[in-house]
Amino acid sequence: MLVRLSGEEKNYEWGSTNLIQDRFQLGEPNQPVAEIWFGTHPAGESIAAESGKPLSELLGTKLSFLAKFLAAGSPLSIQVHPNKEQAIAGFAREQALGLKLTDPNRNYRDQLHKPEILVALSSFSALCGFRPVSELTEIFLAFSESEERFGSLARNLAAGSSLEQIFTELLQDTKLAARFSKTVGEAESIGNQQNLASKARDLALSLLEKYPGDTGAMVALMLNHLVLKPGEAIFAPAGNLHAYLSGLGVEVMAASDNVIRGGLTPKHIDQAELLEITDFKELIEPLVEPVKRAEGFFEYQVAATEFRLYRAELTGSNLLADLDLPAGAMVICSAGEVAVSTSLEEREVLGKGEVVYLSEAKKFSLSGSGSAFVVLGN
Repeated sequence: MLVRLSGEEKNYEWGSTNLIQDRFQLGEPNQPVAEIWFGTHPAGESIAAESGKPLSELLGTKLSFLAKFLAAGSPLSIQVHPNKEQAIAGFAREQALGLKLTDPNRNYRDQLHKPEILVALSSFSALCGFRPVSELTEIFLAFSESEERFGSLARNLAAGSSLEQIFTELLQDTKLAARFSKTVGEAESIGNQQNLASKARDLALSLLEKYPGDTGAMVALMLNHLVLKPGEAIFAPAGNLHAYLSGLGVEVMAASDNVIRGGLTPKHIDQAELLEITDFKELIEPLVEPVKRAEGFFEYQVAATEFRLYRAELTGSNLLADLDLPAGAMVICSAGEVAVSTSLEEREVLGKGEVVYLSEAKKFSLSGSGSAFVVLGN
C-alpha cells in the first residue's frame, strides 16, 4: 500500500503567518498556522487523499508515532512530558477526578509517554535541557551586580544547592520576574557584547515582552538556548524541560498528547506536577548528531521505540534503492521533488510538503532531486 495523506492543520496562537505557507503552500496566507499533523492521532487524523478514508481505517490500527510540520512564530510554553509510568498514574488520577479528556485543565489525555525529536528546516531557536552549572553560575554572577537575588542564587549553587532547588526558587519568584526588565534589563554593566550573560539577558527580556511577569522567563535562563541550522536536531525524552521559540521544523514523537506546562502560555500551568516530572540533570550536549547510513541517507538515533527517523538528500546522481521496509513508513518531502516507489510496483512523486504512507512491501526506493524525511514505525 502506498497512499498520499492530507494533514490536519492546527491554528494555534503561537503559529507563524508565513513559515509553513511560504515553504509548503499550505494554510491560509497571513493566518497563524502552527502545525500540520500526519498520523492517526484522534485529535488530528490524516485522510487518504484518493479514498477519503481515515488512515487508521485503511491500516486497521493506529500508528505508534505522530509527525508534524511545526512553525513557531512566537514562543511555545516551557514544558515537559512524562514517562510511561507517570502517564499511566497521571491519567488514572485525572480520570478519578472526573475531568473530561477535553478539559483545558488536564495534563494527561492518554496513558502514553511522548519522546519527541525536532529537526530544523530553517534557523530554529529552542530551549532544551539544563545548562551546565558552570554556565549558570557565570550568568547569575553577571546579573548580580544589578540584581542581588541572582547573587544569592549563585552563592547557593556554590554551596551545593541542586538545580531542582534553584529552579523551584525561580519558578515561584514572581517578584523577581516582575522587576527583571527594570533591574537586569537596564543594567549597563552587562554590556551589549555577545557573551553568555548578555545573550541570556536578551532571551529573558524577549520572553518577558510577550509574557510580562511570567516566571517561565526566569527558568528559561537555566536552559540550553540553541539556534539550530537546517538539518540539526534536538531530542526531548521524558523529563526534558524544553520550549520552541521560533522557526520551522519537522517534529516526530510518540503518538501522545500529554504536556505539563510551567510558563510562557495562557494555557493550563501546573507547577507542582512540572517539578514532579522534570529531570534536573545537566544536559551537556543537547544536539542529536545524524549518523550516515548510506550516501545521502542519515539516521537521527534517539531513545524511542515508537519510531526511527531518517533524512534523505537526493540528487540526479544519487538515489536510494531497495531500502528495507520492516514495518510501515511515512515519507515527508521537505524540499524539491522526491519519487517514492515500492517492490510492489507502486510509485508516487512528491512535491515539498507532500506526504505518503507505505506498507506491505518489503523494499522501497527514493529518487529525484530534493529532501525527505522517512519515519519508520514499530
